[in-house]
Amino acid sequence: AHAGMVLFAILISGSFPIGAYISNDIDPIALTFIRFLLASVLLAIFLWRKNMFQREYFKRPWRYFLLGGSFSFYFIFMFEALKTASPISTSSIFTLMPFLAVCLDRAFFGLKTKANIVFYLLVGSAGALVIIFQGSLANLMYLNLSYGEFVFFLGTLSHVSYAVFMPKLRSGEPAIFVTFAVMASASILILLIFPNRIVQTDWAGLGWDMYLCIAYLAIFASIFSFTLLTFASSHLASGQLTAYTFSTPFWVTVFQVAVFGQALLTYLIVGGLMIFFSLVMLLWRAQPRAEPKQQTV
Repeated sequence: AHAGMVLFAILISGSFPIGAYISNDIDPIALTFIRFLLASVLLAIFLWRKNMFQREYFKRPWRYFLLGGSFSFYFIFMFEALKTASPISTSSIFTLMPFLAVCLDRAFFGLKTKANIVFYLLVGSAGALVIIFQGSLANLMYLNLSYGEFVFFLGTLSHVSYAVFMPKLRSGEPAIFVTFAVMASASILILLIFPNRIVQTDWAGLGWDMYLCIAYLAIFASIFSFTLLTFASSHLASGQLTAYTFSTPFWVTVFQVAVFGQALLTYLIVGGLMIFFSLVMLLWRAQPRAEPKQQTV
């Protein structure tokens, strides 16, 4: 589960610079639809060949639409945000997930979190704020957030709801089937709600580089990341699960510095060290998700 979440963080990190590269050339809703549709088709072929379409897996289908809706809105907000916000600032907002997950667990399921875990989450969140507000106290006091950063925060809330509710709604289905069902449901929802945005997109006019980016988003940042998150959510607590999101600014910064030559500014280093401290302490102190007790009938 831990190794899977490390890979999850790396794959998700790649979607930030790629999303920034193509976000101004394709509608965010159309982009989210096509990546989910492509991923759903590829997974459907794999599951059919492996004979993994079992009738009992389709019970309570509303679960998949609920989860698919939350994840689709996250990606729509993400691509909309990357039109104006930088990949590093949005990936830093993404690190607020653990603290938000603990809050949702407490609000909906009454799950309590130890005081030291809350402290580590607050330190990590503070590090994210240092990066988001560029180390400026004035920016923080006046909540000087760009439009893109505010939109991505709303998307992060949607992503948190997926991580929190997934283990509650899953009933023993294989992780890869849940991934297929969630993405297929998301594709259907987007098509029903935004048909005009999809039809009006000039699909034939997109360059080959756009389709390569879409392929990465569909295969690596969708199929693999969804499956890893679904698998790990059954073994790790929400706070511990989402703690790995603290490493996303690191991977995004490495990509930005190595590929695009971005300067490594002081506030990035300070915020990054705070986030790294939180990640290490959370993984050291957090407890795994409790296994359900055996009941005698």
